[in-house]
Amino acid sequence: MISNSVQNSKLRKRIMNKISELTKNEMIRQKETLNLIASENYPSPKVLELLGSVWSNKYGEGYPEKRYYAGNVHTDDMEKYVQELALEVFDKTGQYDVNVQILSGSPANMMVYLAMLEYNDTIMSLNLNNGGHISHLHATSNWNKFFKHVNYDVKEVETNLYEIDMEDFENKLKKHKPKLTIIGCSSYPRSYKFKKMCELAHNAGSLVLADVAHINGLIATGLHDSPFKSDKSGADFVSMTTHKTFRGPRAGLLFFKKEFAKPINKTIFPGTSGGPHFNKIAAVGQALLEMLGEDEYPDKISFQKYSENVIKNCKILENSLLKNGLEIISPTQTHLCLIKFPDELNSLEVQKKLEEVGIITNRNVIPFDKKSPWKPSGMRLGSAALTSRGMTEVQFEKLGELIADITFDRKLKSVVEKEVKEMAESLNWWYKN
Repeated sequence: MISNSVQNSKLRKRIMNKISELTKNEMIRQKETLNLIASENYPSPKVLELLGSVWSNKYGEGYPEKRYYAGNVHTDDMEKYVQELALEVFDKTGQYDVNVQILSGSPANMMVYLAMLEYNDTIMSLNLNNGGHISHLHATSNWNKFFKHVNYDVKEVETNLYEIDMEDFENKLKKHKPKLTIIGCSSYPRSYKFKKMCELAHNAGSLVLADVAHINGLIATGLHDSPFKSDKSGADFVSMTTHKTFRGPRAGLLFFKKEFAKPINKTIFPGTSGGPHFNKIAAVGQALLEMLGEDEYPDKISFQKYSENVIKNCKILENSLLKNGLEIISPTQTHLCLIKFPDELNSLEVQKKLEEVGIITNRNVIPFDKKSPWKPSGMRLGSAALTSRGMTEVQFEKLGELIADITFDRKLKSVVEKEVKEMAESLNWWYKN
């Protein structure tokens, strides 16, 4: 008869082996496929090493020099150093502070809601269906239990070119008088005009949160307008993830004008959170050092040049898709592009077919989409991840052709799959197998 301890030991061993096996399989999948998901990237090996480092062992509720646990002499120094780096990269005004304990982008937004709003206050944000983000309030958001929400929208200024409807934005500010206005997006390929939008919102008596999760790397390199500005021209709060164009770990940062430091920091700890994830904070610091040029990504290309390549490659991909028969929605000015499929096509099926040949994408709604979010009319593609792997301009152009070949069944899947595999094998892979 086998004892319970032996059974449990064997079970644990099977689980450990299974996790190792799955991790190896995921490594292979990522290496052998072409990743066009706009919200993913490949951080440097040093970033990943820090995520699995001894920083993960340490617990430290509170803030530097005010911890509830002993043994934080180095975590204090590290957290303060990462704060300094983040402000050096993003804030040229000297008016902002930053909390680096935020776990991700959506929690960062929620900290602003909890710190600055009262029950039944109104939040105004970009319509989720037309480019906004799920954390910015929408019809099915749980935050509707506590706050009212209203959406501003986009408008078609030319055929298939949708931009923020500034008249709608201004009118809704006047009509609804939101306590908080969010400027940010998830699938909006155009650039934001932060100065004008911040000034309009502030003049209407609203606080402003800029969610720059997608475009923070472009902001850091001066390739996109920045919400970090003085007085009414800048956002009161700036939230971000650190794994998209930032090219860091899955984590977040929350910046705020210094006058809001006390309520924000108290809301994060002890208001809602316990011990910080110091491994994530250290990994964010490594990515910031690479942005500043104080350390290097493995390809030795500066973060400035990398970011320029991201934008250039996205435009090349978009032009190739257009040339090969796909409809483009709102020609890109950033790292992501949005395509529209013919009405008779099922975007979920197209996404599956692309994955079967090794092209990883995500289907997406387009402005004023008449189809459901589960099977929307479009697809969102991004260039940041493959640019990190060293994909060339010629390859991006070819990739657009291959996407069209699968979408319109112009080539055998086996032929496309072979071409994709060869392309993936030619790219850099920075991690040990």
